[in-house]
Amino acid sequence: MLDMRTIVFSNVITDIVCLVVIVLLWQQTRRRFAGAGFFVFDFALQTAALLLIILRGQVPAWISFVFANTMVMAGALLGYMGLTRFVEKKSSQIHNYILLIAFAFVHAYFTFVQPNQAARNLNVSVGLLIICFQCAWLLLRRVEPGMRPLTRGVGIVFAAYCVISVIRIVEFFTGAHLKSDYLQSGIFEQLVLISNQMLFILLTFSLALMFNKRLLVYIKAGEEKFSKAFHSSPYAITITRISDGQIIEVNDCFLNITGYEGEDIRGKTTPALHLWDRGEDRALVVSELASKGKVQEREFQFRKKSGERITGLFSAEIITVNNEKCVLSSIDDITERKQAEEALRESEDKYKSLIDNFQDIIFTIDLEGKITFASQNTMEKFGYESAETINMNILNFIQEEDRQRAMESLQKGMNGEKIKRFQIQVITKSGGRLFFECSFSRVYKDRAVVGAQAIARDITERKQAEEEILRLNAELELKVEKRTNELHKSQVALLNMVDDLNISAKQINFANKSLEATNKELESFSYSVSHDLRAPLRSIDGLSNALLEDYHKKLDAKGKNYLKRVRQATQQMGILIDDILKLSRLTRAEFNLESVDLSKMFREIIKQSQKNDLARIVDVVVQKGIVIEGDPKLMRIVLVNLIENAWKFTGRKERAKIEFGMIDQAGEKVIFIRDNGVGFDMTYVGKLFGTFQRLHTVDEFEGTGIGLATVQRVINRHGGKIWAEGEVGKGATFYFTLPE
Repeated sequence: MLDMRTIVFSNVITDIVCLVVIVLLWQQTRRRFAGAGFFVFDFALQTAALLLIILRGQVPAWISFVFANTMVMAGALLGYMGLTRFVEKKSSQIHNYILLIAFAFVHAYFTFVQPNQAARNLNVSVGLLIICFQCAWLLLRRVEPGMRPLTRGVGIVFAAYCVISVIRIVEFFTGAHLKSDYLQSGIFEQLVLISNQMLFILLTFSLALMFNKRLLVYIKAGEEKFSKAFHSSPYAITITRISDGQIIEVNDCFLNITGYEGEDIRGKTTPALHLWDRGEDRALVVSELASKGKVQEREFQFRKKSGERITGLFSAEIITVNNEKCVLSSIDDITERKQAEEALRESEDKYKSLIDNFQDIIFTIDLEGKITFASQNTMEKFGYESAETINMNILNFIQEEDRQRAMESLQKGMNGEKIKRFQIQVITKSGGRLFFECSFSRVYKDRAVVGAQAIARDITERKQAEEEILRLNAELELKVEKRTNELHKSQVALLNMVDDLNISAKQINFANKSLEATNKELESFSYSVSHDLRAPLRSIDGLSNALLEDYHKKLDAKGKNYLKRVRQATQQMGILIDDILKLSRLTRAEFNLESVDLSKMFREIIKQSQKNDLARIVDVVVQKGIVIEGDPKLMRIVLVNLIENAWKFTGRKERAKIEFGMIDQAGEKVIFIRDNGVGFDMTYVGKLFGTFQRLHTVDEFEGTGIGLATVQRVINRHGGKIWAEGEVGKGATFYFTLPE
């Protein structure tokens, strides 16, 4: 007969080996799957419990009897909890905690109050049966059908544990057994312990097999995702050896762009295919990869199979494939874009030539009144060189007494009012004065107002004529007065006065007709310029649409794409005009002051943002009771723009945070919106509220650059002020104040 103590000791050795296996399994899978850590504690408790059982007689009874067996039950419970996390079926464990406490009390009772080894064995069997049955049911029935092939083996092992527990319970009620020392148990308990030892080894193997099978599933899924992403990418992607440029893999887009077939490139190198238009470009890329590890968005010329050159935006990074350094590179074909940019520069040159040879002068200003463009004849009139006027404020050219009136008219023009025949006095560089009659229209970019365009006509001669008329009228009044005094003297004097009046009236009538003709000419000219500037856009859109409809079958995909892009560009200009009209309505909107609960309004807006983007997790902190006096519609526009700004620039944070509150700063209530997004460099804070001023590219973050400019206008209209603070990578805070 085997010695029970020897069997227990061999179990300890086996458990230690199994524990080492589980620890290694946990190290390999802890970052991919949940639950492995629970098995480490489970196996550790089982091993420690057996050690305490061996030490019976050398350690207190409460340790070797009660505590040791409670550790066995606790380990089994931890194993069950690990399984629930692995299969993602977590549930409440309150009933098992109650079971564990009850088990400990029963074991203590049959150890100290009424010592009974068989009763303790029954207690262990019942407890293990309950927990092992839960494990078997979880793995064989509760898990999703697709996961059962992975969990079936472990579930069968736990079912076997249940069978042994049932046999042990039946034996308690049918056989004779000891009531004292477990280490003196007979052949039945020895067989039970050996069976449990075999199942423990089998459980270790089954767990390792289950985790490894799932790992293989994950690896296969990852390979499929990579393959789909690689071959469906809109960019030409290649994997080449860095040593000689031999092509290892290319995607479909590469074949489509270059015109090669799969057999053309198999085993070939990029130099052999003459893929690089210039060999020194490839050498430069290899050198930069060796020093920096990657190359980002560099323009190079490449050759297609036909020999045709294309312009590509090239990016690359060093990767390791089969222990060999390779280059993963992508090429974005920007040939069409470069051609479009070149065509635009032809168009701009023609437009500039037209403007420079125009009789009237044309110039544009930004929202701050700085000149951004001026036709050549503008410089000739003002006496400046072209480079001198750029970024100069338009008010510097206006006579001081006309500046306030000019500022008011410009503001009305920016707000959408039609400003025609607005007269100002201009100071030339030499100090001379000229009179101009101006018309203003707004300039749009990305659907937002960025400034104004002015068409001005020199009316100095006309003004001189008008002044001459005024002088003549003054003289006429003197003559009338003189003739009136002489009327009493003679009838002849009266007749002479009538003659003078007739002559003066003819002169006035002639001057008025001349002035009216000039005004009609200016109005006609303004209409003509507006019509002529819009007509080409309508023609481009109409002709492009006609080509698409009439020659649809004759055009290839590239030709259709060209025409669609032309139409999109012209239609985009129409969208741009609509958006700027919206901005003008904002400035002209009615202004109604009332009590506004900004805290409530903020929560409503942020709640809508969260509904629109359920995939994101954003921590929102809102201070209660922020109430101000303002226009509710305009203040909603402020909060919407600032929240959208914070929402957009925290998009790359795993745990974004947006905070709204109010602080007391030098006795003034300052309201703020803070985020932990990408932030900005304070060097460029001056550009932040300018229309179309963006600190990030469209590729990084979408937008038109008008949101913050809109916010500033609303705050200014309330008589408040707004500013911002930020740090790159650490978020941004926007502050604003409103008069109480």
